Amino acid sequence: MRSLTAALALLLTTSTCQGFVAPTSSSHNLHQIITPTTTTPSSTQFNKQQPLSRLSVATDINAVGAPGTADLPWSELGFEFRPTKSHLRMTYRDGKWQEAEMVESPYINVHIGATALHYGQACFEGLKAFAHEDGSVNLFRPDENAKRINRSGHRVMMPEIPVETFIKACNDVVKDNVAYVPPYGSGGALYLRPLLFGSGPRIGLQPAEEYTFIVMVIPVGDYYKGGLAAPVDGLIVDDYDRAAPKGVGAAKVAGNYAADLIPNMAAKKKGFPICLYLDAATHTLVEEFSTSNFIGIDNENKKYITPKSPSVLPSITNKSLQTLAKDEGMTVEQRDIEIAELSTFDEVIACGTAVVVTPIGSLTRFDENGEESKYQFTEDVGETTRRLYDTVRNIQNGEIEDPHNWNYKVE
Repeated sequence: MRSLTAALALLLTTSTCQGFVAPTSSSHNLHQIITPTTTTPSSTQFNKQQPLSRLSVATDINAVGAPGTADLPWSELGFEFRPTKSHLRMTYRDGKWQEAEMVESPYINVHIGATALHYGQACFEGLKAFAHEDGSVNLFRPDENAKRINRSGHRVMMPEIPVETFIKACNDVVKDNVAYVPPYGSGGALYLRPLLFGSGPRIGLQPAEEYTFIVMVIPVGDYYKGGLAAPVDGLIVDDYDRAAPKGVGAAKVAGNYAADLIPNMAAKKKGFPICLYLDAATHTLVEEFSTSNFIGIDNENKKYITPKSPSVLPSITNKSLQTLAKDEGMTVEQRDIEIAELSTFDEVIACGTAVVVTPIGSLTRFDENGEESKYQFTEDVGETTRRLYDTVRNIQNGEIEDPHNWNYKVE
């Protein structure tokens, strides 16, 4: 586990960020970049014998405050929007990032000519903060989200957010909303949604001169009640493509998700809660699920196989699971996966920030005549799926060693 100060000091000495940069600062004065209101620590504590097991709140952790003190039904949280105290907002203007501010209103005024509205100049991220048993709050791999939002922004010509500025923004918005961090033992987390978009007006097709960066936070529970869902049945999509081979599939831009709405809703009407897309060029290679990366598990040969494609969004969850699989001695392969190879997998997983992993029970494909072919996997959660899920969740919750220093302590 890294403290924020130590992590930012390292980033400041190793960062190669170029181009658009925020006002410079050292690791000693980073707190001057963003100055949110500090939540007063609460003395509230939960007894571990209460019905919600292992639920606990600390009284004072580095003056950050106590997580889980907001009046919310912690054991009943789903993955949906809930109002919180504030969001962080920062504007890029005149060639530099302005000082960030905490804003309590959930609304934002946007120019009618904003490039985000007309030309889709917008990208976003998703990450989580978790309460640990000692009362501290930890962000999971925010440095990776910082790097990815910059790759996405670069693809649609938006300014770079220095990694240290991104992490500091996440730290401070969590600190300002610490009461909304689900308490340890609840199974929940504070979900952060950083969003970067063109807010300046342009009518001709060109990048804006002004950009807005916000980080909103939402307390969420397990995506599926109980943590790890029973395997779900997926539909292989042939009538639509998620992304073109040389398009923006590898960027987390807003329009990628709008393109999935019609096929996703159509699949659900047929009884399939998740869609699997194929490569747009040939429709012979596996690419990714609607909002998740694809993983195939070959238990006999101890292999973890995931597609390598310029159209697939690099998942931070997938990257983490690959590392854990290697730690276990599995062979990790990133390569093309032919459709026919689906029949060789013992387990198939959809992975992403919201759910961590979704086990796939089967994948169905319909031909042009409506004839069905089906690839069947495990009826229950597979042993490798369960083991990888438990390991990453235990690291996130601070329940086992964090050997790769993925947790960043909020301070």
